[in-house]
Amino acid sequence: MKKLRLLITEKCNRNCEGCCNKDYDLENLPKIDNHFLYWDEILLTGGEPMLIPQIIRNLASKIRSVNQCPIYVYTAKVDDLQAILSTLFFVDGLTVTLHEQKDVKPFLRFNKVIPNWVRKQLRLNIFKGIKISTINLGKWKIKENIVWLKNCPLPEDETFMRY
Repeated sequence: MKKLRLLITEKCNRNCEGCCNKDYDLENLPKIDNHFLYWDEILLTGGEPMLIPQIIRNLASKIRSVNQCPIYVYTAKVDDLQAILSTLFFVDGLTVTLHEQKDVKPFLRFNKVIPNWVRKQLRLNIFKGIKISTINLGKWKIKENIVWLKNCPLPEDETFMRY
């Protein structure tokens, strides 16, 4: 399977000490040049992609015009409920990462408003030390006790590029 990890923005509302983007020379990542046809799966990432939700929606539509592969958004920003819910219409799934305890409250608020008819792949990454009630998290595939990895190795089946 050929997966594309696509950096759509370097902007981020956080400054995480172990952020993987600090290990990469993001300016020199190869650009995608709109060749979306060749991928089996596309992961939209950042920085923080939900700082620019309209770009995500436009890009997902552009990808869909040439490729029906699954498109997933990786985010930690779920406090803008309208933006995140409208973005779900354009993608196949969402991976939310809770980095700090203060991320739990906005996530739980978002989790309450996800309509029951939404049939998207929902993944929740929870960093080590974060406490969260597991009540009503049945929609989510959960990975707990996440830690920052030095040099953030890219999985073998992924290619990292910028938009």
